[in-house]
Amino acid sequence: MKNFFRSIAVLGLSFTLFNCSNTEEPLPAENPYASEVVGGQANAREGSSNGGSVIQSPTKFTAWRLAKTLTVQQEKGFNLISPFAITAAGAGDIGWGAYGCYSALKPVKVSFHNLGIVDVASLKPSSLDALPFNQAPIANAPEGSAFWTNYMPAKTIIACKTPAGKHYLVEVLSDNPLQVNIYHAVRLLGQ
Repeated sequence: MKNFFRSIAVLGLSFTLFNCSNTEEPLPAENPYASEVVGGQANAREGSSNGGSVIQSPTKFTAWRLAKTLTVQQEKGFNLISPFAITAAGAGDIGWGAYGCYSALKPVKVSFHNLGIVDVASLKPSSLDALPFNQAPIANAPEGSAFWTNYMPAKTIIACKTPAGKHYLVEVLSDNPLQVNIYHAVRLLGQ
């Protein structure tokens, strides 16, 4: 009889320990790395044999890195390289100000090619060499305008080329005030 009660106690304890269900505990989250794809294959994460640390391969390679985010007031300009100074409208690499009825980005020391809304990660610096660059301002229409075309809505990417042939990307985040991300090409080993 003693063994019967012990067996029931052990069975009850086992059942409680292995089948506990606390509704207050958070459920496991979906694997955040499951959707990351590199070259068409899922991202590999594996434990190393020296201490169990996690080794993770890069999730997505891009040839560009975000160098700076700037907020530029009307009739000011900015530089594309460090120290990324906000300047007078005609003194930086790019100016921002009135252009007729529009506000516009104006090339000062660079030339432009408006790429439109594209993914920065999909652009290769070498592919920019074949594009036609010009000195034409890129204008945005006044907010809510039914008459003028906005050539630089939010998320527009503008390729910039210096006289020395270097390329930079400017991503328009907003236009009142102008806020932009500046991207520099990543230098790979051996380049």
